[in-house]
Amino acid sequence: MLQTKSPSADNHPVLVAPPGKLTVLPLGGLGSIGMNNMLLGCDGQWVLLDAGVKFPDKQEIGTDLVVPDVKILSRLEGTFHGVVLTHGHEDHIGAVPFVLKEQWVPIWGPPFALGLIQNRLREHDIHNAQLRPTAPGNSLKLGVFDFQFLRVTHSIPDCLSLAIRTPAGNMLFTGDFKIDGGLPCGTEFDAAGYKAFGDEGVLLLMADSTNIQRAGRTLSEATVAQGLLDAISASPGRVFIGMFSSNVYRLHSIFRAAEKTGRKVCLLGRSLKRYLEVARKHYPKLNLSGPIIRENDVSRYNPSELVFVCTGTQGESRAALARISSGNHRISVQQGDTLLMSARAIPGNLREIAAMVDGFSRGGAHVQSRNDPWPIHTSGHAAYEELADVLRWIRPKIFVPVHGTRTFMEDHADLAEDCGVSEVLVIESGELLRATQSEVRSDGLVEIEQTYYDGSRWGSRSSLGIKERNEMAHNGAIAVCVQMLPNRVLAHVQAEGIWTDGGQLEQDVAGQLSDYLTGLRQLSDDTIRQETRLFVRRVWRQKAGKKPLVFTTLIRSGEAT
Repeated sequence: MLQTKSPSADNHPVLVAPPGKLTVLPLGGLGSIGMNNMLLGCDGQWVLLDAGVKFPDKQEIGTDLVVPDVKILSRLEGTFHGVVLTHGHEDHIGAVPFVLKEQWVPIWGPPFALGLIQNRLREHDIHNAQLRPTAPGNSLKLGVFDFQFLRVTHSIPDCLSLAIRTPAGNMLFTGDFKIDGGLPCGTEFDAAGYKAFGDEGVLLLMADSTNIQRAGRTLSEATVAQGLLDAISASPGRVFIGMFSSNVYRLHSIFRAAEKTGRKVCLLGRSLKRYLEVARKHYPKLNLSGPIIRENDVSRYNPSELVFVCTGTQGESRAALARISSGNHRISVQQGDTLLMSARAIPGNLREIAAMVDGFSRGGAHVQSRNDPWPIHTSGHAAYEELADVLRWIRPKIFVPVHGTRTFMEDHADLAEDCGVSEVLVIESGELLRATQSEVRSDGLVEIEQTYYDGSRWGSRSSLGIKERNEMAHNGAIAVCVQMLPNRVLAHVQAEGIWTDGGQLEQDVAGQLSDYLTGLRQLSDDTIRQETRLFVRRVWRQKAGKKPLVFTTLIRSGEAT
């Protein structure tokens, strides 16, 4: 069912998709990794390409999830047809429940992605959503948008690129991809489909920039399957394999390697089991039968007969690998174990990963975290030469890199220019783009506000006090109670999370503050609170090199203010 919106009644401007122009507005995923959401408009009609979330940065303390500004969907003038998905990773589908809470629209996507979404919708108590499967080679007409779905390969099954024909011109939205002819179920990248669409003439190409800085081509999954077999065969004792739970191709390779080496496989991590269940139901062409045993049955087998597949490759404290490493799991590290890290290390998690790996080494395990001596991991994203292939096949008039940091997108833009693309633009989330056959231009910034979840409630960065949480984490907090008496001022200072010289600094500052405020008793309450905050921060900066967050309670004539 289509949703037609009238102009917004609030203070936010209405978003318009003019006739004869392709209007593009990224709600995330450009300028940072994750939360991929792309609004596409033309002739007063709109679709959302992917609807992802991201996990918070370390500076966003106390939050679990970041969601795009889905309220913007209520500001679209014209018809919003719904969401079209490229694949099932959380940074492309995780926001679907929040989209549906804002606009009850159909969701189109490959069956594996829709199976994962069904689980998410149950968690949000959303029922009877309009989930409509798509498939490579099929087409879909949504108003002025004519979609053709092209099969691509990635680190998760059932992935599509979106070839879109519009009155303003043709557009290709790659989604995440690599060009891999070695997937276990025979799935191959549709290079012929790409070339044929390029031959039609393409106005706009928006392509994945994640792996632009890797030279050459991305290693095939078939090479990794052989590397895992070799590594497991050479391991004398138990083998622990850390991997991303969504990579069921990798899980297939592990199952086959275990069968060939006479081992049983124990899955440690709920998300692994969840992805396996969805894949078996919604992607049956991939044979995911395997010699799986329960955790309770592990003691019945010799060490040389066991493979443990674990979540937590980024050092997450509650995941299986970190708990085993720290001795907080019923399965502990033993002399003769092997740990194979079959996942990339995300730069912001290096300290946690190192601590987890050290725990395995300390317990007597041999650790392989790189593709040496055996290739045990590969990326799901296209490297430099593959990205160059796509640019040569599509030959767009306009190229906009997506899915990456600013540096990644700038590098991808340089490649596009080297490949002869005449119009190359690097934009970031919130930047409105309009394109026709004769011109392309940035049409300014649209205010978008992300939503955060802190474990109990949703809110904006300001309403959840994320800036203040970060400040307290780095600089500590001080509670000050100021009592204004007729003839004097009494101050009590209590510091948390910051150096106090054994409490002496708290006493000294309380005395100094009492003297300082005695002459200011006639000032307004707001002024006294501000003077208190500045005084305390100044002293702590001088004594401890920190500027703590200061909370002040002012009592005048027996009343707290």
